[in-house]
Amino acid sequence: MPEGDTIHRAARKIHTALAGRELQVADAPNPRSPIHNRSGELAGATLERAEARGKHLLLHFSGDRVIHSHLGMNGRWFVRADGRLPHGKPWLVLASGRAVASQSGGKILRLVSASRARNDPLLLQLGPDPLRPEFDPEAAAARVLTYAPSATIGEALNDQSLIAGIGNVIRIEALFLPGVSPWRRVGDLSEEEARKIVEAASWVMETSMKRGSRPKQIYGRSRAPCPRCGGRIRVHGQGDENRVTFWCEGCQR
Repeated sequence: MPEGDTIHRAARKIHTALAGRELQVADAPNPRSPIHNRSGELAGATLERAEARGKHLLLHFSGDRVIHSHLGMNGRWFVRADGRLPHGKPWLVLASGRAVASQSGGKILRLVSASRARNDPLLLQLGPDPLRPEFDPEAAAARVLTYAPSATIGEALNDQSLIAGIGNVIRIEALFLPGVSPWRRVGDLSEEEARKIVEAASWVMETSMKRGSRPKQIYGRSRAPCPRCGGRIRVHGQGDENRVTFWCEGCQR
């Protein structure tokens, strides 16, 4: 699943390509697109800004209209600067001049009023996003410590109402860096451990934004020794959704 850093990169690319420009193409050619019959409402509109909130992408257009997108497991955004429209039948195509942005697949794609977007319960329940300028690490660490005490921290970090934008790769690396086991109960964490987890998650996401790819030390490496202690990296499903979890049994306590 695309995680928060991926969505922030997409928002930045779309904003750079299309912000301030009048749309010459606004189409949803795929009959399966949730806005197949409504995309034409954006014809001639101007993109005012693109923003990410966790794993959600919001495109704000003139006329108080907003595209709300969530890519889910398999959706993708593509941004081009060569004027070529995408092949096949994507869920949405937006173009002005040689700038083209398109979404294929996804969990959510809808066209709503700006008022409805502001008051959307799904967006309002999101936790703080480490990649937004107003993010407060100390407040986020305090939120971690007030989460259900019996939940494992590996499960808790998947909850977007706790901290928005953290997905499987980010949570695994954010727990490895401070040496905290994903199987620790939230109620057993110290204030320092909670702070270090939040700082590590922020670092992974910020580094991903700078490099264009996430730093990975143990994700997907169950057959390799731990890069820190040489111990065994284990893998097992975790939580109700059985999310694949990697951890070092030697140095994550």
